[in-house]
Amino acid sequence: MVDNKLVLLFGMPRSGTTWIGKLLDSSQHTYYLHEPDSAQPKNNIPLIAKNHDAPLLEQSVREWLASKDEKVIASRPFFRKSYMSFLDHQIFLTSSYLTKLSLKVGFPGLSPIRHQQQPQLTVWKSIESLGRMPLIQKLTNADSIHLLRHPCGHIASTLRGESSKKFSGTIPIYDDLPLFELLLKQGDCDLFDINDIKNMSDIERLAVRWGIVNDSALQADYGDGVAITLKYEDVCGAPLKKIQGVYEKLAIPFEQQTQNFIEYSTSKNSDSYYDTQKDPMISANKWQTQLTESQQQSIKNVVSQFDVAKYYADDF
Repeated sequence: MVDNKLVLLFGMPRSGTTWIGKLLDSSQHTYYLHEPDSAQPKNNIPLIAKNHDAPLLEQSVREWLASKDEKVIASRPFFRKSYMSFLDHQIFLTSSYLTKLSLKVGFPGLSPIRHQQQPQLTVWKSIESLGRMPLIQKLTNADSIHLLRHPCGHIASTLRGESSKKFSGTIPIYDDLPLFELLLKQGDCDLFDINDIKNMSDIERLAVRWGIVNDSALQADYGDGVAITLKYEDVCGAPLKKIQGVYEKLAIPFEQQTQNFIEYSTSKNSDSYYDTQKDPMISANKWQTQLTESQQQSIKNVVSQFDVAKYYADDF
């Protein structure tokens, strides 16, 4: 395994990135960063970045990788690490829980204390920067995992989050027309214009978003880096086999701690929106009962116009 290597685990929101991220975090050799680009957003950088955005993005990447934000470096569950002593690990656990408690009761100011040696591999999990991933990979020489989820699964989960007010935006994602104007322009998408978007249903708009952003990530040239396109549904169908395969490609030793977490995280089904402990096949296929056949067909009609649709051509 190459020392100080970076792995990008990027995907659309509601695509299983948190679970897959924790499966990678469960290795004792990895240092896991949970969405530093969401904790410290950079609105001056396009969501779909091009080569001319490199100077701005390079500075931001340095800041994101150096983040010590509690949400970034202390996302639960916690795992033992080979590059932290027993005492350092205990200090980190105690300070992390105290920080979480202080934030919960409205007394910010504490932060996790994390003393560690140089980790062998850093995993950066993002739902914000999938459209920036090709340029980030070029700037960092990172390996990458592009996590895909069936568009119906992604959209059904997004609609559930919107209806239960899980997202922080002031308007639903599908009503954010300026966002769609940016995506059409930044993604060089000539399949639709903004008037087409205005005439679409909520579900069709979310399908356009899924197609543009995923296509932008797929069209990258990753050079000599390891580039994995991973379907969430494939991991759900065979978690141990698929994650062992990912570990092998990334040259990470597969150990008991990760196997234990796979067994734990798939042992029962929590209905909590952000929980990582779920029956994977229930999660993967829930959309089949949440969306009507007409809705599913509308999604298929939109996404079939994008290159990324080839991964799900037979899955509607």
